[in-house]
Amino acid sequence: MPMKIVIILASCAGFASVTLAGGVNIISDANSTATFNTGSGQIDWTVDGVSQLFTQEFYFRRASDTREYRVDTNNLTLDGIFMSDTNPFSDTSNDAIAQLYSDGNGLQIETIFTIRGGTAGSSAADIAETIIIRNNSASTMNISFFQFVDFDLGGDALDDNGQIVGGNTAMQNDNDTFISETVATPAPSFFQMGNAATMANMFNDGLIDNLNNNPSDSGDVAWAFQWDITLAAGQQYIITKDKSIVPAPGSIMLLGAAGLIAGRRRRN
Repeated sequence: MPMKIVIILASCAGFASVTLAGGVNIISDANSTATFNTGSGQIDWTVDGVSQLFTQEFYFRRASDTREYRVDTNNLTLDGIFMSDTNPFSDTSNDAIAQLYSDGNGLQIETIFTIRGGTAGSSAADIAETIIIRNNSASTMNISFFQFVDFDLGGDALDDNGQIVGGNTAMQNDNDTFISETVATPAPSFFQMGNAATMANMFNDGLIDNLNNNPSDSGDVAWAFQWDITLAAGQQYIITKDKSIVPAPGSIMLLGAAGLIAGRRRRN
């Protein structure tokens, strides 16, 4: 699908500057940077010089679809990229990005990220995320929306432990780094923690897939959340969540108590 870039400031209130091209965009604050590619989602989160994230991607499936599609410019039109500095007292860098996509038939998906870094050397940072799914058509729309997250904590993918608690909080650790993500609202319909390559293949196998509520895994782990949504004409659905990275002396003990056993699997 061809890329279309237009300025729609009303859709992203508070975003002062607009990037008029796709490709790679970076937001930063203090000790942390996050990199986004309009064709493949978030492709990096670096904290104090260590790249912690392999990929984060969003997928969707309409009622008429026979598979999941990634939210990117191959499957949707990119209507705009909006960037802003929401923390000007910290530095002058853009620390927030909104990317707006649509399918031409009333479905619109907007992803918004705001990064907050910690002090230099703290190995701590945070990203707040909001996803807005809009039905701009005149008919009811049924959508399954997916978030897929693959962290390689400490810059490697060999020895992480992960679990999902309460259906809405994902936690992952390696020897010295701990990441947690909490979905504030609304609660996911389904969740899954599993092998990163297996889960990535699931979203790209050309079939209809749903998450299986598996709560834990070890090795090269990833997680996903699924929301099954019914939107009346003109309605929107807002997902809010937050990710935090911190040093993790004690996180091994925490996840070990859940019965996880560290494994070593290389990415396929």
